[in-house]
Amino acid sequence: MSRFLPELLVAIIAFASTNVDDLLLLSSLFIASNLRAASVVIGQFIGMSLLVLISVLAAHYMVSIPFAWIGTLGLFPLCLGILRLAKGSKVQIVKSVPCVKEEEFFGKEQLRVTRLKSEWALAAFLTVANGGDNLSVYIPLFALQRPFVPLYITVFGLMTGIWCFLGYFLTNHRLFREKLKRHAATIVPWVLIVLGLKVLLQGRPG
Repeated sequence: MSRFLPELLVAIIAFASTNVDDLLLLSSLFIASNLRAASVVIGQFIGMSLLVLISVLAAHYMVSIPFAWIGTLGLFPLCLGILRLAKGSKVQIVKSVPCVKEEEFFGKEQLRVTRLKSEWALAAFLTVANGGDNLSVYIPLFALQRPFVPLYITVFGLMTGIWCFLGYFLTNHRLFREKLKRHAATIVPWVLIVLGLKVLLQGRPG
């Protein structure tokens, strides 16, 4: 028990420290008009499961993943954010022209610029694309503390659920729910762009 508690604390710190920006991503996905909350939660769990699986395999086979490879994942949220920003600008132009319906340019279907068949796949891919921090911490942690990997995985699963709750709570709190919904078209693209740039810069050689 004396050994269990410190490792439990390590697992909590490892997850929290590598998923601060993921909480921002989650909140942005929850306020996105084209994504259902259930799809975001499912996608988050799938994305985190993939990151943990990659970390376990890399730690087991002592494989080092080049940061340059991880950095290229940032292209996805970056391009998605730019596309949504461009579509948001088009909406503003359309609103100024009374004879044109906004839905023709920026309806629910037009928002799905990735053309992925399901909403959760988008959420999962964004979670993985933003997982450079996770891999850089989880792989050496799993390699050094192999007996406690099941504990880490269990804690990460529970913390993922807590993270989803926090992201949903923050975007649905009565104090700022309406403001976030009103400015979602502006907030979400910039969050994706910033996260994409962050991942790309992390992948640059030192």
